[in-house]
Amino acid sequence: MNRPMYESKADLRREEAVINEFCKIYNLEKKKLPFTQKIDFTLLRRNKIYGFVEVKCRVFDKDKYNTMFISLDKVQAARSLADITGMRVLLLVCWADVMGHIDFTEDFEVQLGGRSDRNDVLDFGIVAHYPIDKFKVVGTSPIIRGN
Repeated sequence: MNRPMYESKADLRREEAVINEFCKIYNLEKKKLPFTQKIDFTLLRRNKIYGFVEVKCRVFDKDKYNTMFISLDKVQAARSLADITGMRVLLLVCWADVMGHIDFTEDFEVQLGGRSDRNDVLDFGIVAHYPIDKFKVVGTSPIIRGN
């Protein structure tokens, strides 16, 4: 299997548009990591690893909810990577209106939760809720609504 169960070609196109815009803003290059690494991209500057980033796209505006949740498994993988490498690992979120990022080492609240729209028991578990007001907004959304 080349990609996770719910990652469609459209998802990958959106992710690519977001990471390309992010890299343009920060003058970085990116390299897609295999999904077994748990984090989406390595960030490069002058061919040296600069950091890592996980990209998430949301279909609603940034301020619709007070938090952005993500699986605690993803947070554990990101923090482990940061600890081992000494490099930053960012959660980059593209909402319908803007995009922004937060360092995975920021404080979060732990809850049970997840998605219920796919009727998949694996979509429920322990999640980390990062406060929306802690995200650094870096630009408008590069994704056209509906795409």
